[in-house]
Amino acid sequence: MNIQVDQPPQDWMAALVPYLDVHATSTAQPHPSVTFTYTVQPDHCNRLLSLHGGAAATLFDFCTTMPLSLVNRPGFWQYLGVTRNLNVTYMRPARAGDEVIIETHIVQVGKKLATLRGEMRRKKDGQLLCICEHLKVNIDPDVNL
Repeated sequence: MNIQVDQPPQDWMAALVPYLDVHATSTAQPHPSVTFTYTVQPDHCNRLLSLHGGAAATLFDFCTTMPLSLVNRPGFWQYLGVTRNLNVTYMRPARAGDEVIIETHIVQVGKKLATLRGEMRRKKDGQLLCICEHLKVNIDPDVNL
């Protein structure tokens, strides 16, 4: 096995971001939220032209993190943490060309741990496609406030 370490790190979102837009944000407590729209691209699909599960998980990883940016500050989720668990449940396929709505919100956020949720729905009929629960750990350095 030949691993090249001189290559820059892979940006997993680079292929998805051009098709992802912020639709709405809400700072309403206790569950700040961000809603996105995304158009499924053939390059993000499996052989059946359905959104690949890994692409859906990557979208959820990115999108469910964004509500933390509504509550973060120096010393409190400043770096938006790292994933410790991402559970995605797939119910229906998202087909190439489908526009989907990704609704995300904070369930709970504490000093070190956060729980986030996401739902992906097909825009034209509101059908629930997949859901996720995203658990994160805060990696901010300690700050003397």
